[in-house]
Amino acid sequence: MPDPAPPHLPLLRLRCSRSDLLRALLERQPAWGHVPPGQLQQHGDHAVTSYRLQPESFFVQVQWRWTGERWDERDFAIVPGAVVALRLSLDDVPPERVTQLLDLPPTRAFAKGDSGAHRRGVRDEGLWVHEVLPRGFHWPEEKLAELLALLRARAGWREVLRLPGVTWAGVVVQLRGCAERMGGLLLEGRLLEDLVGLSLQCDIGVLAE
Repeated sequence: MPDPAPPHLPLLRLRCSRSDLLRALLERQPAWGHVPPGQLQQHGDHAVTSYRLQPESFFVQVQWRWTGERWDERDFAIVPGAVVALRLSLDDVPPERVTQLLDLPPTRAFAKGDSGAHRRGVRDEGLWVHEVLPRGFHWPEEKLAELLALLRARAGWREVLRLPGVTWAGVVVQLRGCAERMGGLLLEGRLLEDLVGLSLQCDIGVLAE
């Protein structure tokens, strides 16, 4: 039987930190070397530990395998951080109406004409946003698939699209990649079919860290 978990070591103590890629990252941002694993996933004799410097930044995913005597470090991957959200731009539609139709709480919402303590004047359009799996250790494709599955299960989605005051409906993907290896978003056939089938546009932004 495997030990309870792979070694709980900072990134600098792992073999992968001596690779050309991660060595360059550690030289550029030494704080990465002292990051402990932020998540452990273990299935029998296989495990994955994930390291991340900031809550929404990219993360380093390290594979482990139990050899019968110890946990052996295997491959690693750099996974872009991703914020994935449904975004609706609204004209004269109250955000509460969208919430009611979708039976889904927004992460952020405001109506056209609203004003705030930190904003001069009033807003010239409304906004309704729902983010999925915030700050989780997930590949961008996993977050996108989660959001599309969520919308497929919402009977009121088509009614939301028919509202005259919904001026834009789409998925916003904000990627935060590693400057040494950016990575990206792989839109497989099923994801593209869902985007088209749900009448969604897709807006992708990329930032290197």
